Amino acid sequence: MNRNRVMRLYENAGEVYRTLGHPTRLRIRALLRLREACVCELVTRLPISQPAVSQHLRKLRQAGFLTEEVPDLLCGGVDLPPLLAEIVVALPLDPEDEAWFRSSPVERLCSGPAAGTATASPRGRGPQAKHVDA
Repeated sequence: MNRNRVMRLYENAGEVYRTLGHPTRLRIRALLRLREACVCELVTRLPISQPAVSQHLRKLRQAGFLTEEVPDLLCGGVDLPPLLAEIVVALPLDPEDEAWFRSSPVERLCSGPAAGTATASPRGRGPQAKHVDA
């Protein structure tokens, strides 16, 4: 293997670890460990705006930590290398989040811009997209 190819392997590995190096992305992975969720559901559980959540999700998707098997529905059930899977399993989980996700099965998806405007987040943490019944 030549040196450039070896360095690319390390650069890729570094990007994966940088992705997991942000507390918000770790929390998102911990939340999606419980069940699938749409972006607007995650916004209600995080102290950041919807655009910021979307940016974190983009980075997680690019690093292979998320999939969207159904459009607008995020899934954390991605096959990860053993070491990364252990990290995700070991992430702490807020009991309030666990209870909320277990009592709220995915029945709705985020609506597009045509369905309405943003409303205040129920936790007072920035805008939240309206929901539509699926």
